[in-house]
Amino acid sequence: MTKYSLTGDSRMKPRAREEAHQTSAEHKQLQLGANDILSSLYSPVAYTREASGKLVWNRPGAAETRDAEGLPIPPVELRMGHSENDLDFLASGQRSAAWIRRVMAREGVDLTKGIGVLDWGCASGRVLRHFAKEAKQGEFWGCDEYGPCVVWAKAHLSPPFKFMTCTAYPHLPFEDGKFTLIYGLSVFTHILHLQDMWLMEFKRILAPGGYALFSIHDEYTKECLANDENLRRLWLGHGWWVDEDFSQGLQNDVEVTGLGKSWAQVTAFFRQDWVRREWGQYFDVVSFEPREETYQTVVVLRKP
Repeated sequence: MTKYSLTGDSRMKPRAREEAHQTSAEHKQLQLGANDILSSLYSPVAYTREASGKLVWNRPGAAETRDAEGLPIPPVELRMGHSENDLDFLASGQRSAAWIRRVMAREGVDLTKGIGVLDWGCASGRVLRHFAKEAKQGEFWGCDEYGPCVVWAKAHLSPPFKFMTCTAYPHLPFEDGKFTLIYGLSVFTHILHLQDMWLMEFKRILAPGGYALFSIHDEYTKECLANDENLRRLWLGHGWWVDEDFSQGLQNDVEVTGLGKSWAQVTAFFRQDWVRREWGQYFDVVSFEPREETYQTVVVLRKP
């Protein structure tokens, strides 16, 4: 006599048994191992898969172009959507570095005094590269979850900078109070999950009295997009919120839209009063600086 014990029901019909076995097989295919889970949190280095299944990668070759200071310029595919023109790419990083210096000078922080600085989401060093003089005196780190950018930066911009690959999980392997300044440009603009944990991690690794600068999309960003046709065309060219009516402004505390069906990448907007209330639980909110980072607003935070 045949027994069907898959579901504990001895009266299961053969067809139902086959369907149950098929479902079980599908579930087994969906089981994730440690490598599957970890690789979903970051983009590994640009490896090659050989016929044998072995993964291999090597250090990037020599850079083709350099800036006026002699630092290599990353290839277009590692610029994370910034200009393909070398001069424009360098200029965009210079502008960002300039306002970081200006804000820090206003707050009484001298970046030349041998301090620790972290560029969170550094990509291939678009902004960090412009602190080369300060980095010779201090310890300037860049981290990013996109491995190919970090590998390139390690090969071409270190020294004077240091780089590491991080993940989307809010942990950074630095000791408590290591940094005087942490900045993240266009990172919280694409984060939906674990924001509180990221903020608490930054508070941990910041020294007392240290600063964190993060760019966000806010109500001012929406106003800019509503009033500037060229900016709106650039925004839509990236495929973001094609059907959005920017003239309506930011109606909610937080608004998030997904790019594609997987929600693997999102675009987030936050009202300033929401940021002040929520982020203010971890930091003193010093100021909001509209359009410091192109159409994004920079939130200036201070660790008490």
